[in-house]
Amino acid sequence: MLKREVLGVFHNPWRDDYDPRRSIGELYRRAVWLKANPRSETYMRALFKERYPEGRFVSTAEDWKARLASADTVVLLYPDSTGLGFSRVEREAFAGKKEWATVRALNGRRRDFVLSRRVLRQLRRRRFLEVTMLGEAAVVVPFVVVTPFFVLSDFVRGRR
Repeated sequence: MLKREVLGVFHNPWRDDYDPRRSIGELYRRAVWLKANPRSETYMRALFKERYPEGRFVSTAEDWKARLASADTVVLLYPDSTGLGFSRVEREAFAGKKEWATVRALNGRRRDFVLSRRVLRQLRRRRFLEVTMLGEAAVVVPFVVVTPFFVLSDFVRGRR
């Protein structure tokens, strides 16, 4: 029986030293980082070994592209749920893999799935919502607009 080579590719686009006192941009990046709740390289390495015991773990800090050509399955290890910051790695993985090789994702929430075109489109939408925080804005903006009317209504009725 042929042994299939599995390559786990870890990429960490996150920093540990976001300082919100430096700038508004740093405050925003820290908010996205906190919301994403990314897992550490150690955690992702252990998760990969649990799911793919015979697999080879590499980081994008190493020469990982040279190993793509020999892999039968490429597993992209997202430290967060949607793979924020992985667009370039995904493109390079699809470009450098064997024609018939499978590209999968294993995220920090322990979800393992095949990266098809449809799944990649869904991930891009989710990443956009996560980075722009449109979901939060959709809740907060109406709340901020309506709250003064409730306060005024309570004041007129004599409630405090």
